[in-house]
Amino acid sequence: MSNIKKRVEALLFIISEGLKIKELAERINVPEEEITKALKELNDGYKERDSAITLINYNDLYRLSVDRSLISNVTELIPQEFSKSLIKTLSVVAWKNGITQGEVVRIRGNKAYDHINKLKEYDFIKLEPFGKTFKLVLSDKFFEYFNITKGEEKFIFNDEDEDMHGETSKSE
Repeated sequence: MSNIKKRVEALLFIISEGLKIKELAERINVPEEEITKALKELNDGYKERDSAITLINYNDLYRLSVDRSLISNVTELIPQEFSKSLIKTLSVVAWKNGITQGEVVRIRGNKAYDHINKLKEYDFIKLEPFGKTFKLVLSDKFFEYFNITKGEEKFIFNDEDEDMHGETSKSE
């Protein structure tokens, strides 16, 4: 592995938010073309080895991530500060992207207001005015954090509970 490729990989490993090609070039002090070549070689190497690590380019930010095919239950990998009830509320929003705040509260109960505020704080959702209430829509950060593309959001959460999709419980 070339020295440039190793340095790029190390930076991407350390800076989990990702870096743009220009930032990588400045930090390593090489031309952007060398960075582009190193990123391609890294990506090809991960694919060739069928690695658990994958290289992602999202909004021109390159970062390392775990291959999605290995994540059977996303909720097990989510940091502890995300309670199960918060994840359930997020799953309702993901399942019905564009759902009104009132509908989320009807499905999840009054604690959903706290969950919505927390999800807004984490920048996983955006509130768009919709009459006298708001529509809740998933943010770009949601898609980046869970390493999914738009259209896949309905399928990332474990479907073990009916109320994940707005059917029953308001207890959590």
